[in-house]
Amino acid sequence: MDDRYERHCLADPLFYDDPARAERPDDRFAAATTPLPPGWQRHEHGPWVHVRPPRPRLPEQGWKVHVSATPDEAERVIDQVLAYCLEHELTWKFLRGRATVHMLNSKYADRRSSGKLITLYPEDDARLTQVLDELSDLLKGVPGPYVLSDLRYREGPLYLRFGSFSERYCTDEHGRRVPAMSGPDGELVPDVRGTVFAVPDWAPVPEVVKAQLAADAEREAAETAEDFPFEVTKALHFSNGGGVYLATDRRDGRQVVLREARPHAGLDHADRDAVQRLLSERRVLEALAGLDCVPALHEYRQVWEHHYLVEEYIEGERLEEVFTRTCPLAHPDPDEAELARYTTWALDVVEQVTGMLAALHERGLVFGDLHPNNVLIRPDGRCALVDFEISFPVDDATAPPLGAPGFVSPAARRGTAVDAYALAALRLYLFLPVNHLLALDSGKAELAAREISARYPVAPGFGAEVAQALHRAAGGKLPPGATERRPGAADGPAPSRPAWPQAPAADTEAWRPVLDSLAAGILATATPERADRLFPGDVEQFGPTHNGLGLAHGAAGVLYALGACGRPAPAGHTDWLITRTGATPDLPTGLYDGLTGIAWTLARLGAPDAAGALVERLLAAELPLDPGLGSGRAGIALGLLDLAGPLGWDHLAEQALELGHELAREERAPLLRGLLDGWSGQAALFLRLHGHTGGSEWLTAAEAALGRELDEADITDGMLFLPEDRFRRKLPYLAAGGVGTAGLIAELARRTGPDRLPERFAEALAAADRACLPDLIAAAGLFEGRAGLLLHQLRTGNPAAADRHLRLLEWHVMDHRGHLAFPGRRSLRLSTDLATGAAGVLTTLHEAVLGPVPLPGITDLA
Repeated sequence: MDDRYERHCLADPLFYDDPARAERPDDRFAAATTPLPPGWQRHEHGPWVHVRPPRPRLPEQGWKVHVSATPDEAERVIDQVLAYCLEHELTWKFLRGRATVHMLNSKYADRRSSGKLITLYPEDDARLTQVLDELSDLLKGVPGPYVLSDLRYREGPLYLRFGSFSERYCTDEHGRRVPAMSGPDGELVPDVRGTVFAVPDWAPVPEVVKAQLAADAEREAAETAEDFPFEVTKALHFSNGGGVYLATDRRDGRQVVLREARPHAGLDHADRDAVQRLLSERRVLEALAGLDCVPALHEYRQVWEHHYLVEEYIEGERLEEVFTRTCPLAHPDPDEAELARYTTWALDVVEQVTGMLAALHERGLVFGDLHPNNVLIRPDGRCALVDFEISFPVDDATAPPLGAPGFVSPAARRGTAVDAYALAALRLYLFLPVNHLLALDSGKAELAAREISARYPVAPGFGAEVAQALHRAAGGKLPPGATERRPGAADGPAPSRPAWPQAPAADTEAWRPVLDSLAAGILATATPERADRLFPGDVEQFGPTHNGLGLAHGAAGVLYALGACGRPAPAGHTDWLITRTGATPDLPTGLYDGLTGIAWTLARLGAPDAAGALVERLLAAELPLDPGLGSGRAGIALGLLDLAGPLGWDHLAEQALELGHELAREERAPLLRGLLDGWSGQAALFLRLHGHTGGSEWLTAAEAALGRELDEADITDGMLFLPEDRFRRKLPYLAAGGVGTAGLIAELARRTGPDRLPERFAEALAAADRACLPDLIAAAGLFEGRAGLLLHQLRTGNPAAADRHLRLLEWHVMDHRGHLAFPGRRSLRLSTDLATGAAGVLTTLHEAVLGPVPLPGITDLA
């Protein structure tokens, strides 16, 4: 699971935002503002404060030194290192405030960078040795998290690794833009920051590093099997606090679960680290010994600096996995028998969990972290609870320091009320999982009540009771969600948003107010005073990809959607995009993530000169190896083809043809699957080139590319899915799933005649149509949600099915200050971007009600 979303919820209750914006102005360390000697330079970049001497003499890459420290020690250590670096004229950087240090060492922080408080850049081997020796003495005994990506120097808080000293980027094996360094031939290669120390086999290894590696090897050789008598067979879960592993105990052959805790890492809101929580879990399991619904504690063991609980392995599946597989609303056309079986099973699970919680409470303990991933379903149907790290005594007056979104309420954070609310939320989840939406709009509880009663064979009033249980558990009434908290009177009364119609798309007048409100709501979120993003969107906006500018997640996509739907943004917003793009030198080159898409947008917004300037930047850049539509060569070629006419540059079409011929000839395999990143994106380009030239060879190339995509496809329950490598999911969606590929198959069939295509193409089309039938879709968005399925049904001439999803968008829609709004990916915050948010929904609604909105490579294939 992608844990970036929780971090990007810290700064704003409504929108995903840069976690650094959660800092208070008075939280900065003194070193961030302390006057520096003449000639020294200081600037901030992200959470880091960079400090450079008057005459820095740095290579592009080398061995860097990291200093680790706890939040309590951080400022003292930074002050000591500041004085050292001023004396020795060293380039360095440090985290700018205590809150940032805590955040980057929290449980859900990126464990690859956890522990890094300070980075120093020694210019050569002699300076590296000097820095390590002198700072090791200066900082001896300072506690801090272990930096997993690095080699630890001696026993102190110093770590080192080989990497780039400057900010450079390349594309990794998953097609993502990542930090880079120069390889042995001078070409850029990924500067891997993993969770295990590794040295590129071509990198120079100084003597001081060799000595430390030898010392570590000697220590490891001295360790015996008795120190860690377990063979790990599978990693079950990772967080910054440690891992959870399935293992075999070599002493007796039994399977066990190892729960690992790293000192000073995985901090929670109470500043407890993972070890403190593991010790607490040990005490809880000892107190619950003998309960069949709780794993037995075998032993507690410390190995080197890491701590482990060794627990009974309970065979079973996590409730979330069982729910995903069996919930009838996630299946096409469930019959009455299927609905009845599932309802009986869900009610039994709720009854079992109720009894398990009661057993815990009888022993004076609150579980504290009930959610579907902490409930196991055994093969015989019996349930068990796992993960007791935040369990606490019933009479504890403090609130739990952690909690799963959708299963905690600010109104129920004491004693057994914590479990009561989570239990009510679990019952809601099992019938209609809109839990995450309640923090944005508490009214979704009543919507769920209506839908549960309408769709399941439950007793009269059951749905209403599900909602009422949530209200009761929250102290009588669910607290207002973030979208329900109205602005102050000084802001004036909010407009009244239109009700979501239950009319077909053909009823234009019913839907016009929806389109107007959605567009007005997007415009109302604009922040032209910010430099990083103009409209709030997905977490992809933040970080090294600068996606706050691009077509998928940034300003370009939102501005294009508004203009194409007849609701153009103020000219100043286009000026913002032009200015910020010009001020960002290292943009990706792709269609949906970079220069190509921004130029494509500006040409359509009436800014051809600015578009032309970006095309010149694009043509001067090194093109990515990625062959895909979203970030790679297929998208760049398609963008150049589209830009040739508006700019009057005929040579762009010639370059697009050349790139197309290269892709068709080389058959370069993509790194991922689907329309944006897979073979399908190349097929989209080939279809556009067929429309441009009329050449039948492009239809042959498109058929071949789509066939390769289908080689990887999976048809389950008659539905078409594509595998998603990064998080091991099977997806039906537009950007990375089956319907994106099927839409291109439909277009190919229209041009060639369906009878001329292989039989499996027709099977894929039917399976994609079936994948659009389930009512339960997690998100509303265009690329990975309901809007994308709706768009597919419009493209393939199925208006009745499209009308059903049009009505079901009501499950996701919200009121933001009197305007219609939609949550983004993971449903934790609102989004306005094209890929995940309101702009994508707007384009889909416009296509359904008023007419097509061209999207390059998606709907614009002529």
